[in-house]
This record gives sequence, structure tokens and C-alpha cells, in this order.
Amino acid sequence: MCLRIVVSILPDVTSFVGRQAEVDQVRRRLAASRLVTLIGPGGAGKTRLATRVAQDHPDEFRFVALDSLRDPGLLAQTVAAELGLRDVPDEPTSRVVDFLKDKSLLLVLDNCEHMVRACGTLVGEILEAAPDVRILATSRHVLGVGGEQLLPVNPLPVPQVRNGKLVGDTDAVTLFADRASAAAPRFQVDADNQETVVKICQRLDGMPLAIELAVVWLRVLSLNELLTNIDDRFRLLSRGEQTKPERHQTLTATVEWSYELCSPEERQLWARLSVFDGGFTLAAAAEVCDIDRFEILTLIADLVDKSVLIRTGDQDIARYRMLDTIRQYGVERLHQSGHLAEFRARHSRYFMEFGRGLAAEWFGHRQLELVAQTRREHANIRSALESGLTDGDGLTGARLAVSLHFYWLNCGFFGEGRRWLDRVLKLDLPADLRVQALAVNAYATAGLGEGHTAVHMGQQGVDLARTLDNDELLWLALYCRATSALVTGDYPSAEKCYAEAIDCYDRVPDPGARMFPPYAARGMTAAFCLDGRRALELGERAIKFSVPHGELWARAYAHYALAMAKWLLGDLPACLREAAESIQLHLRFNDLSGFVMVAEVLAAIALGNQENERAAAILGVVERVWSEVGGSLLADSKPWLEPHQACAAQLRQVMGEQRYAEAFAVGTANGASLAAASAYVLSGHDRGSPLTKREQQVADLVAQGATNKEIAVRLDISRRTAEVHVDHILRKLRFASRSQIAAWVAAGSSQSVGTH
Repeated sequence: MCLRIVVSILPDVTSFVGRQAEVDQVRRRLAASRLVTLIGPGGAGKTRLATRVAQDHPDEFRFVALDSLRDPGLLAQTVAAELGLRDVPDEPTSRVVDFLKDKSLLLVLDNCEHMVRACGTLVGEILEAAPDVRILATSRHVLGVGGEQLLPVNPLPVPQVRNGKLVGDTDAVTLFADRASAAAPRFQVDADNQETVVKICQRLDGMPLAIELAVVWLRVLSLNELLTNIDDRFRLLSRGEQTKPERHQTLTATVEWSYELCSPEERQLWARLSVFDGGFTLAAAAEVCDIDRFEILTLIADLVDKSVLIRTGDQDIARYRMLDTIRQYGVERLHQSGHLAEFRARHSRYFMEFGRGLAAEWFGHRQLELVAQTRREHANIRSALESGLTDGDGLTGARLAVSLHFYWLNCGFFGEGRRWLDRVLKLDLPADLRVQALAVNAYATAGLGEGHTAVHMGQQGVDLARTLDNDELLWLALYCRATSALVTGDYPSAEKCYAEAIDCYDRVPDPGARMFPPYAARGMTAAFCLDGRRALELGERAIKFSVPHGELWARAYAHYALAMAKWLLGDLPACLREAAESIQLHLRFNDLSGFVMVAEVLAAIALGNQENERAAAILGVVERVWSEVGGSLLADSKPWLEPHQACAAQLRQVMGEQRYAEAFAVGTANGASLAAASAYVLSGHDRGSPLTKREQQVADLVAQGATNKEIAVRLDISRRTAEVHVDHILRKLRFASRSQIAAWVAAGSSQSVGTH
């Protein structure tokens, strides 16, 4: 029977929460490799994970804690002592290696980051001389030894709260509840407080150490008070257990331990990078931090190796992020250096140019790519807007806000766009910038259901634009003014403004992808005037413009105009095809308002076909989806309010209140996300699948949540072949994400996105 020895380690005095997947992964790695390094930021739980693995390891193990060792020259001597060797000579490394040559054991080296070179040298010699020794190291920095297998130890996953339930992995909340019950025995996580607990865990990045330090305060603070104070985390989380290593007694000590391991150049970059929120690319870091791109690449690599930065995602362009706790520490350091305002200003200017560049290409073939880029930078954009509107004259933030018109208006962010633009319009703006702010805010306001306010704002923009002799500005002002008129049911004004906007477009010598002629919106106006043939003509003209440009967002509204035109002309199958095309495109942009418009048509068609339950359910879907916008498109909108009210009233009369409410609730339940809502309202419309048999199998597995690796195993194909199949499916269906494939499958595998 093997002897199990644990040296210089305290037994667990609290329960081990979560991490079972990581425990299993470490065991598999150790079975295949002789050196596994658990790498991650301070406080992530590397030591506890290593302890759990070691305690369950089939061989004898020895645990050597290095956190209190400061002299790398004493490393081998320390390991020798923990191995039980006495009277070690002046050259302890050879004695350690000789001792381990014929041993079969697991050697755990805990906290190697402050003496990486010494640890790497010793580990290399042990591995070469002792074939049956395996080494499990924990470190914030890679050891850099040949054959080293890295296993990142990330913070615990934090769930979300949806419909009163925790969704996703709950390890962080479970740890919070476990430790809180010890600090405040009567405390329990329940339906009333779980959202607050989740917010606290999110603010703390799911970091086990930070959570354990935070819950101690429940002895004196309420849960809500703890949440209120959590942003001042370095002061709040300064009461640790005296039995813990010094570096783990306070959050500040944990982060400072990492900071002290960095070179002066790495510390400077850490501080400057803290102005980013939500991650960054190498190009953005070089520009904002004012460091040569090749020099910064080396420094970023060093910070990744030290677990200060985390490489995220599998995008074509690498992104990096800091845990928020590490970022906040960097902000404090940058503030202490007196350079915080300088680098926040550089950050705001960078994203102002970022927004301008995207806006100049919006109505072109890169739309979905631009949407993805903007979504990835949403947190940075918010930070840049806040500082750009607050500092100096505020014009940097103002220019960023108006340049993002495509994002606010086309991708489901009416409410947020309006909040920023309301602030912009309070500034002393140049005339051209004021025209843009008025126009974009008018559109957003109309989208939120305040049509008459939008009309007034839009008219201000048009009046000012007419004084500037700039067709591009006048085009924007007229387009947004027309949309405000359409929402309020003033069809003559909408038609007149859309027509003049098209004239403005035609006069611009090189509109590029900055502008587009609003044929689709004009076609919608014709449909609301019950002129089906005119709506058909304009809708087809919009498609003819969009297809060669690779433009998709305006095309979605062209399909909507065509759906209404076909409906008016009595071609119901064609109407349903056009509606399905429109919804699939709106889904790709997360365009909630566009989806709602088309869904209203489908509800009316279902009512006309005496599919009463389905019609009522679609109205429920509409209600649920639109609640996400923060306003009510129907509140001040004749084109949609009157048909909506008429449809609901007729359904109530035919079905009775109870049946209507039950069917409506089914729709509400199916509107939890735009993907689910789209799948539900499209269900039952057979449009023929464009996928091969194998691609359909892959799509079905994607819908079940399978990864490419799992798909490869299930279908007995290579992982690369699985990736190619997924890519082909995305291209054929013109989708941007796997979730859209899942929604498409859920709606019925016979559906597809057709082409014109």
C-alpha cells in the first residue's frame, strides 16, 4: 500500500465547490504527460484544485508550498527538506534528483510564479532523471519547460437569472451560498435574493478568493449593502483569515503579488491597458497605449504568461482581456501616476475613429462582420462614450455616438442610442454634428413609440440641414424625418421625405457604402396606403440595389415590403416566403423592431386562416420581444397599433378571454430570445432545405449544442471536416452564429433562407 504524505499544507477547512470538470481534466493530463501546470490569476483556486487532485492521486504524492520562499537559490534545498532529506550538501539539486530517480510519485510545486526560472531548471532535471515522477505545478506564469502541459484555471462560472431561474453553471453562486452560510448561518440563496447574489459574483469575476473575502461581510452588512459597496473592492475585501497565506488574506495582497512579479515595462502596460473595458485587440492596445506594435506584442505575451491578461475567443483576430479586479487595480495605478485622463482620452479617440470607419462601410457586403466587431467592442464603446462626453468639450463622445447610428438603429439598441444622443444634444455642437444627432435621435425616438416627439426632432434636423448645402446630411435628416412620419401614420409626409432622400442620394458623387436609397421604406409606405403594385415595384427595386452591394439590413425591410405587397395582391404563399426571408435577416442583426413588424403580418395571416391559437400566440411573442426594447412601437403608431388592436379584439371575441390568454402565454414563453421567437413564428412554413444530407445531420447536432469536436466523434469524421460543414451551413443559410442554426432547426429543418 502506497504511503500518502502531505507536507507543509493545511487540510481543507471548507468544502470543495465545483471544479469537477477541471479535476477530471487534470487527472487525464497527468495520465498522458509528466508535467502539468495549473496556470491562472491569483485567487482563482489553483492551490485548492491541485490539493484535491493530489489527495485522490493513486500514487504517493509530496506537496511543496513555495509562496513563503523568497530566495530562488534555496529552492532545491526546500524541496529536499519536504522530501524528508536531511543534511543536504551544498549542491542540493543533485541530491533531490538522485533521491527521485527510482521513485514513483506525484510532486506538487505550489506557487512557482516568483521563481519561474529556478523552478523550470529543477523540474527539467527531475523529469530527465526520474521517469516515474510526475509534476503538478501551480503558477501565475508558465514554467517554459519542454513537454509542459498548461491547464488554465479560470474563475468560477457565474449563471444568469432568466424568468426567476438560474441559467448556466452555478458554481460561483454555490460557493457564495456555502461560504455565506458559515459567515451568517441564517443566510440562504433563494428566489428573492438570487439576482443580487449573481450580480455580486459577476462584479467579482467569479473569483473564488474574492467571493470568500466578500461573504465575510454578511456578518455586518445586508446583501444589498454588500452589492452597493463591492465596487470599492480593494478596501472592502481587506479582512481575510489569518490562517491563510499572506497573499490570500486580502484582495489587494493577491493582486499586488502579481504586480510585483512584473517588470517596470509590464506594470506600465498593465496600467495603460486598464482603460479598456471588455477586452481589446493588439492593434487597439498599440494605438491607445502609445507603444510600438512589435514591442507591445512581446509585453502582452509576457502579461499573458503571468496570467494578468487572458486570451479570449477563437476569432480570426486575437483578443485579450483582464479580469475586472485586475483591471480596477490597473486603473488605480494609472490614476496614481497622473496619466488616467490622458489614456482615457486616447481610448475615446480610438473608438471614435473605429465608429467612423464602420459607419463608412455599413451599407455594404461587410455588414455582418461590422455588427460582430461592434458587439465585441460594446463595453469599450460605452466607456469611450462616457469619457468622451464628459471630458473637455464632449465632441469626441458626440462624434462616436452619431457614427454608431447603424448600431443603435439597426441592431436593436434604440433605447441605449437615445440615452447617449439625448446627452449629445445638450452640448454646444457644430451644425453638421447637430443635424446628425437630431436625425439619429429622431429615428430612435420613433422606434421607441414616441412618434410625435420624433417628428418634431426630425423636422429640426431637416431645417438645419437645408442651411448647410450638404446632400449627405440632408439625406440622413430626410430619411429619419420620413421614418418618424411613417410611424405616426403621416404617409404623405413620409412619401415626400423618402423621395427627396433618394434624390439626395443620387446627387452624391461617390456615396460608397455610407448611404443607401430608402426604396424599401418607400415600399412599406405604399403598402400602408394599400397600393400593392407600387409596394411590389419599390420592394423589388430595393432588392435590386441591395444584392450587388451585399447589403442585408435594408434588404430585410425590402422583403417586409414585398410580403405586404404579396398579401395585398392575394399571393399568400409568396407573402409567407417573403416574411420568412425578412425574419431570418432581422435575426442576424438582432433587429427587434423589424422582427415585430413582420410577426404582426404573420399574426394577421393566421387570423385570416382561422388559426386563432397561433395568431394569439404570435401576439404574445411580439409582446415579449418588444419588451426588450424599452419602449412600445405600437403606442404612438397608426400603421401597427390599429391592426394590432383589431387583431387582438377579434381573437378575444372569437376565442374568449381565457383561451386567448392561454394562447398568448404560449407565445410569451416562446419569445425569451429573438432566435426562439423567430423559430416559433416561422414554424410550419415549408420552404425547402438548401443543405445536403450530411450538412443537415451536422445542423441537427449543432442545434443539440454539440461542439465541432463532438460532431466529429458522433459522425466519425475529422474535426476539420466538421468545421468545414458548419462553415458551409452558415454560408448557405447566410447566418452569423451557431445559435441561428439552432433556431433554424427548431423552426423546422425544411426551412431555408432563399435568394433573390
